[in-house]
Amino acid sequence: MENLPQICVYTSDAFITTERFGTREEVIRWIKEVVIDNKVTVIISRSDTETGKRGRSNKLIFGCYKCGKHKSTDSGTQSASKKCGCPFKIRSTPVKDGSGWKINVKYGLHNHGLPDRLEGHSFIGRLTTDEKQHVVDLTKRHVPPRHILLSLQDRDPENVTRIIKNDDSEVVREIFWAHPDSVKLLNIFPIVLVMDSTYKTNKYRQPLFEIVGMTSTELTFGVAFAYMESEQTENFF
Repeated sequence: MENLPQICVYTSDAFITTERFGTREEVIRWIKEVVIDNKVTVIISRSDTETGKRGRSNKLIFGCYKCGKHKSTDSGTQSASKKCGCPFKIRSTPVKDGSGWKINVKYGLHNHGLPDRLEGHSFIGRLTTDEKQHVVDLTKRHVPPRHILLSLQDRDPENVTRIIKNDDSEVVREIFWAHPDSVKLLNIFPIVLVMDSTYKTNKYRQPLFEIVGMTSTELTFGVAFAYMESEQTENFF
């Protein structure tokens, strides 16, 4: 191939699919999962909704966060820019037969190396439209942010727990659990972690240890929780 950049990273295979998606939110959710699994950084470069006007149709266009070129100013000062004209592009539009949304990889090449981690990229931690509306509704009811976070977690039906047995007493001493999606987010945003242990106010009369992470858009997410026998130093290891 001619005129290829010095650095070429092909990611087409990760995004090629024949699956049909019911809504644009499902498209975004699927793209986000692929992004996390392959450490590819993309953004929604364009989102159109059909209005009846000519040239205005339903579509989603995803591009690399390094797409476009840095615009120079007349100030004389030089500022850093992540943009390097990356041509990566994915287009999603409704299928004409009404079976859903399709995904088409227009250009699967990146002209730069891919990062080892995805800190600082807002697309990963972005809430869906339904989640945003849920947050707005709870905020109007003056629900504390911590409870809003718990409500968002409860809306996800998947839960995974693991209990380790260390003796034959048949007594549950401590339980630590984390959702698989929380572990994925932790691997992407490991920089800021907030840890807190509540008092024995639950029905088990045990301290509840909570670990909360923060995304690049300053949104929080639950990383893990643990019921502990006591709050001694050895219980945290």
